[in-house]
Amino acid sequence: MTAFLAYPFVVYLLLGRVSQVLLIGVLGGLLAVRLMSMRVIQLRHRRLGLAAIGAFCIAAYFGSQGEAVKLYPALISVACAAYGAWTLAHPPSAAERFARIANPDEHFDQRKIVYTRRVTWMWVCFLSANAIVAAFSAFATSTGFWALYNGLISYLLMGALFGGEYLFRHWYRRRHYPPGDGLPGP
Repeated sequence: MTAFLAYPFVVYLLLGRVSQVLLIGVLGGLLAVRLMSMRVIQLRHRRLGLAAIGAFCIAAYFGSQGEAVKLYPALISVACAAYGAWTLAHPPSAAERFARIANPDEHFDQRKIVYTRRVTWMWVCFLSANAIVAAFSAFATSTGFWALYNGLISYLLMGALFGGEYLFRHWYRRRHYPPGDGLPGP
């Protein structure tokens, strides 16, 4: 996982110094290994992801500019937003799926299902906006700004969103599920 977080800085340091083919190969390999290790994603979806990784690598290989390599963060945001949107159309939502994995013994009433759908919508919107900014930074800004946004600013924004939702969730649970109702604590 650390390799993916460091990717923007590695590209910043190596773009123009190392063959773009090498960067594409390393990126594609790391992403494929990571995707195949994610057992929470169904095998058919992992295979679809592998096809998308292959298509990205081919497109990046034939692209003569470094922008193709810099599209990786935008593509990850698009893929995550697409997965979230898909789960909204084919319930349970992504947030509910993750919550059920994290809390297998917890009962999910209609209120919790609605809440997790809203959380999923929030992340789909955020990731879609992030994809637009990441793609813009790949094509219309310097490699330095691209690395700063995709390697730091976007992660700070994600952390703030996650932290804010975490705090709100605990407040929400206390308000709607008082102690002694038989539910596990926050």
